[in-house]
Amino acid sequence: MGGWRLVSRRGRRRIWLPMAAGLALMSSLWSVATAGLAEGKEPGFLAVGDLPYSSEEATQLEALLEEGIRPGSPFLLHVGDIKGGGQRCSDDHMDAIASLFRRQPVPVLYTPGDNEWTDCHRPSAGGMEPLERLEAVRRFFFSDPGVLHQAELAPSVPNPALPENRWLRWDDVVLALIHVVGSDNNAGSRDPLAVTELAQRTAANRALLDQAVTAANADGAKAMIIGFHANPLFERRRPTEGFRAPLQDLRWVLERYPGPVLVIHGDTHKFRLDQPWAARPNGDRLWRLEVPGSPSVAGVWVSVADDPMRPFDGALVYPPGSPFRTTH
Repeated sequence: MGGWRLVSRRGRRRIWLPMAAGLALMSSLWSVATAGLAEGKEPGFLAVGDLPYSSEEATQLEALLEEGIRPGSPFLLHVGDIKGGGQRCSDDHMDAIASLFRRQPVPVLYTPGDNEWTDCHRPSAGGMEPLERLEAVRRFFFSDPGVLHQAELAPSVPNPALPENRWLRWDDVVLALIHVVGSDNNAGSRDPLAVTELAQRTAANRALLDQAVTAANADGAKAMIIGFHANPLFERRRPTEGFRAPLQDLRWVLERYPGPVLVIHGDTHKFRLDQPWAARPNGDRLWRLEVPGSPSVAGVWVSVADDPMRPFDGALVYPPGSPFRTTH
């Protein structure tokens, strides 16, 4: 299915188009997509990422969440980049987003993006120390349980030093969040402390996936979902330095777990639901969903179906007032 995109669904009927055609028809099919969402025949959740990058987008994001989080939603997933790369890395901004998460009517699953910490060394972002900003991320979002209010989900956190890494069971699905960010996963830094941090984070990601796969196999889970921020460049023959280990981890998951696997990421701001490894061994069981991002304020309603040929669905959701909602 590489190169094809699910642009809408109505009940059990899916509409799949080549990516170029899907982009052209996305807005005109909005009414079909929302009708499918209204039927609500498959449980699911809203996924967003790479938002907000401005105060205007922050207002639109709040409206999107009010619109897109349906009654009965188990949680909201944000796959990172809560600010623009050129915006200043400030405690005030983190506090504002933490307050937004705290106000949501459902638990929030959040995994950091590169704009929150690795790219804070940029002059336009304040010229700050990335590892100090990483600690700020953990302080603002993970030290107070009330921010993400995940207690009812009972997530497992294998390593308290990396509280962002966690996995949980949901509706016969095992969902795992690992910490992999854009900007090549911060692999370009030659700071000894940054090199050590990457090695520790890489080991923690594998350890968490090992626990999640073990649980999925023991429970007979019908699917696995793995969320992180970066686009790891599935299509490249030779992975970059920072994405070599995450891609190896995904191949390892496919070898260990026999069911369908959905990777949800952001980073390159291009909505797609495809199978980038369809031609590789076990790759026919790997699906990739990239959420849209700034300047497009939109989310994706994600659901898991009992259809071996189409195990995952994704339908775009826009806030009120979006031009894509009013174009027919």
